Amino acid sequence: MAIFTNDNKQSNGAGKMGPATIIAQGTKLKGEIHTDCHLHIDGEFEGNIQSKNIVMVGKSGFVSGEIYAQKLLVSGKFSGTTECDVVEILPMGRIDGKIISSELVIERKGIFMGESKTKQSLNEKTQKILNKPTNDTI
Repeated sequence: MAIFTNDNKQSNGAGKMGPATIIAQGTKLKGEIHTDCHLHIDGEFEGNIQSKNIVMVGKSGFVSGEIYAQKLLVSGKFSGTTECDVVEILPMGRIDGKIISSELVIERKGIFMGESKTKQSLNEKTQKILNKPTNDTI
């Protein structure tokens, strides 16, 4: 695992990458990751990931477990549950499991097998609770 700081543009043009943690191809890890920076996985990881940034599963990457992040990009394989604002399955990427997100993008030749739910904001949940009719009579 390596940590790099760089101010170059990402290959997808998404803007500055900033610090990144990379799990290289041929590396196998098991456990939990809590990070504020970009995480790129080309190796294998089993466990839970919590990131305040982007998690990228590269073409040779495989992740099994749970991912909670701002954005998840999958070019390799992910099996498990994810809750992110944005989930993108890129060409030849595959997700098997459950997705909870505000936005789900599946590009051509991307594969999704499982369940998808829309992530609701706290305001929407609160409004539904407040507007729920009651059986009380006056």
